[in-house]
Amino acid sequence: MNNLQHLISNTFNRPLALEAGYARVFFSALSQRMGNVVQLTDTDGVVLLERDMEKVASSFSRSRSENRSYQIINGIAVIPIDGSMVHKYGYVRPYSGMTGYDGIVYRLTEAVSDKDVKAIMLDMHTPGGMVAGCFDLADKIAQLRQIKPIWSLGYDMHTSAGQMVASACSRRLITQTGIAGSVGVIMAHTNVEKMLANEGVEITLITAGDHKADGHPYKSLPKDVKEKWQRNVESARQMFASKAAQYMGMDVNKVLATEAEIYEGQEAVDIGFADEVVNGLDAIQLMAESFKNKSTNFDMGASMEITANPKAETTGNDTNANVTAPQASADLDQGQQEQPAPAVAAAPESNTDPDPATAERERCMGILGLEESKGREALAHQLASNPKISVEEAKAFLASAPKSAVSQNDAALQVLAQDHGQPLGQDVNSADVSEEQQNINSLAASYTRID
Repeated sequence: MNNLQHLISNTFNRPLALEAGYARVFFSALSQRMGNVVQLTDTDGVVLLERDMEKVASSFSRSRSENRSYQIINGIAVIPIDGSMVHKYGYVRPYSGMTGYDGIVYRLTEAVSDKDVKAIMLDMHTPGGMVAGCFDLADKIAQLRQIKPIWSLGYDMHTSAGQMVASACSRRLITQTGIAGSVGVIMAHTNVEKMLANEGVEITLITAGDHKADGHPYKSLPKDVKEKWQRNVESARQMFASKAAQYMGMDVNKVLATEAEIYEGQEAVDIGFADEVVNGLDAIQLMAESFKNKSTNFDMGASMEITANPKAETTGNDTNANVTAPQASADLDQGQQEQPAPAVAAAPESNTDPDPATAERERCMGILGLEESKGREALAHQLASNPKISVEEAKAFLASAPKSAVSQNDAALQVLAQDHGQPLGQDVNSADVSEEQQNINSLAASYTRID
């Protein structure tokens, strides 16, 4: 099955999260490829004939390139999300006006595993896409943002499924002309009954099961099927709004009250769908500067972040503890320092309970000592540096992450070493250092990075 056939099979009779205006463009363009669509009726009752669909499809143009190379700027990985978002597309990068959810996950995972990447920016220009795969991607982003900050930039659009993806990010930026929102779901059904009648073609369906052929394109949609599908899209909308509200720290009723409306620039900030209006050309620098003055101390496996706003971690618009507010950094530059919490010195409730520093050190060493950490050392260090991530959570994530090419070479050397009776490829500088000390040194070195 080629990509066009896959797209068609996943487009009709399936819920789509597309901004309504773009939906006309999307289906008009798709009809040009299919070659057998003679009429399109949109949600407003507007009828588009073949020549109308051709005009709508050809009128759509982009001001930005659909294909951008993966870049690392000031330690920030820039991942473009362009065009319609589709499920199981099979391409890592945006291609032919579409971006696959699978490609986004792949690039996010690679960026999180890359020791040279300090944070990630999703550069978004998408009207949305398929519901299938969208929520899974949002959940993955929410998981990965605990390891490294993931920001989104609406340059110049993240609507519908794009809003869902942006909602899961640590922070959402938008340009003054950027468009956000459209928290809703749309579904399309094709009826070719009249076209077949004009061609003298009659199709007879022989089915077993009353609902086996629900939604077939050879006659008008029956009332009961339409009502069932209406319930399905309402359910999808409820899930959409609930997840988006949870990730953005909003009231779900406020999200639903927007009735899939779209918002531009500052309006998106006012409603809560974005955090800040920025110049798109300055977004990467703005993100880099937000981490520049952050200070992190290392003490036997325990991480203490100096911040003037300890409540920032629980704010609704930015749940990632790794992001420090610019005002907090400014206060620290003026010499203000947070006093150490007296609770650290309090006696433990039980003599058998380890003190916080010991428990944190054991957690870090537990992650670094996992079998799954082999070949994924850089990622293991990053997971260990986040006190929110348990050993079990780190184990599960490491198991799903790809091994680096370097580690694969090391594994091959270890196999050769078994035959020759000596360690091949060992760092001579670590020959006299114990394994535990090497792990501690590696852990300490990981704190020089930006979380």
